[in-house]
Formats: sequence, C-alpha cells, structure tokens
Amino acid sequence: MQVKGFLKLALAVLLSMSYFAGCVLQEKEEEKTVSVVVTLSFFEDMVQRVGGEHVEVKALVPVGVEPEEYDPGPGDVRAIEDAEIFFYNGHNMERWLSRVIPDFKDRSGYYALAEQETIETISLPSGPFEGDPDPHTWTKVGNAKKYLERIAAVLSQEDPENKQAYMDNLEKYRRELRDLDQWIRDEVEKVPREERILITSELCFQYYAKAYGFKHDAIWSINAPEEGSPSQITRLVEVIKEKDPPAVFVENQVDHRPMKRVSRETGVPVKGVLFSDSLSEPGQGGETYLEMMESNTRQIIKALKGDS
Repeated sequence: MQVKGFLKLALAVLLSMSYFAGCVLQEKEEEKTVSVVVTLSFFEDMVQRVGGEHVEVKALVPVGVEPEEYDPGPGDVRAIEDAEIFFYNGHNMERWLSRVIPDFKDRSGYYALAEQETIETISLPSGPFEGDPDPHTWTKVGNAKKYLERIAAVLSQEDPENKQAYMDNLEKYRRELRDLDQWIRDEVEKVPREERILITSELCFQYYAKAYGFKHDAIWSINAPEEGSPSQITRLVEVIKEKDPPAVFVENQVDHRPMKRVSRETGVPVKGVLFSDSLSEPGQGGETYLEMMESNTRQIIKALKGDS
C-alpha cells in the first residue's frame, strides 16, 4: 500500500510539473516578439513606438554617423538576414546596401519606407546624384506619418495577433504628429515669409522647406565624397551675400568646418546644430523623431527672429 501510495504521489507530482511546464512554455510563446532591424536611428524610435512590447528593434547606423557613407560590418549583414523584418529608407540613402546585399530589393521582409507612391519626391538639384529623388522625405511631418503607417501595416502582417495593439499605437502617434505639424506651422508664422531662409551644410531639408514655406540652400546637395569644395563654398557665399540671412546652420552628423568657413567669409553666424539624418546623443534634445523635429524648428525660428 505504501508503494502504491508513493507511486500515486509521484505520478501526481509529474503531472503537476508537466502542467506547469506547459503553462510556462505557452506563456513564452505568447510573449514572443518580432525581431526588426532598421538602418536609421529615428526608424528605431518609430518602430518601437508602433510596436511597443511586441517588437525587438535594432538600428544599424549609430547616432551621429552619416548613413550614406556608413560602412557596415559582417555583424550588420547577419543582423539584417536574421531579422524577421528589415526597414530601410530607400532612394539610395543607404548606398552601401547594394554592396553587401546585392539582391536586397528582391528579398521578402525588406521594406523601403520612403519609396511609396503616396510620397511625392523632390529631385536633387546638383552633385553626383543630380536628378535623383532626395531621400530626406521624413523631414516633412506628413511623410513621417506615411512611414509609420507602413511600419504598422508590416508589423500587423507579420504578427496579426497583435494587430490591434499596433493600430492603437499608430493612432496615438498620428495624433502627436498632427499636433507637431500644426505647432511647426504656428512657429513658422512668427517669421515673415521673406525672411524664412534656411541655409545648411547639406541640402537635406527640401521637404521641410517646401512644407513650411522656407527658401532652402546649402553648401552641397547630398552627403558624398565631395563636400565643402572651394567652388561649393564660393557659390553659397554669393547666395548668402544676396539673401542676407541672419543665421546659418550645421547638422549634427557632418563636418562643421565648411560652414564655419562660410560664416567667416560672410560674417553670418552659425546659430544652431540641426538633426537631419540622425537623432541626437542623449541629453542633446533630439532623442526621438518628435523631439528632433521640435528642436530643429525651435532653433531655426529663434535664429531667424534674431533672438539671442
């Protein structure tokens, strides 16, 4: 009787352990996250905002690094290939992609956020890629909303069980973008239209300028091997002498020396470091897409108004 009782007890313990093990396994399966790799730092922010706890996302290009000239390592390629979803900008922003993954445009699970029919592009006016679409489409808040909509659609397709969560997060972010867009428009109205002159190192704010009513010019058209050449600097110096803006700007991920030379030759001060292709380092005020756009606008309007 004692043996039978022991066997019954042992069987009950085993069944209990099996039940709890199954519950733990089921819980782990329910907690499974979607692995996402992106190229740019603010794409990581966007995916995290839409995906929430249901995604694990990693950006390849470090904060403060020019994405056009980024040199990926073998670990980056493995990360892209191992991810369930890969988001990149497109329009030749990530020039290195075709070198490390020649058939990336034909692979499933790879998505170009900027290459959407609903996003109207602006051509690059000069340089080695003259006539190509300017890839900096996210600098217009309305285009960023379309990036987010594609992110939500892709996540929902990959992980339909959590579609409602993605859609809820998207709607919340949409409201924040609408508020941001209106705030930018209100801020820009503080500067007379004829004084809305935005001069930067790279011509990376064409979409921002068109959306919010600025005249935009720069030393070079897009980040490329030839940046800040004597002819480029001479041309912009003449433009600045003609338009007489109160300030010029540099971007956080480019060499500041060419614009400092322009400033010396024109007497127009550099009055801000704008975030274009990258978020800021922690503590610098541009750690998310929303903060990046707000910081840029605050700096531009303050400088053009002549505020100290």
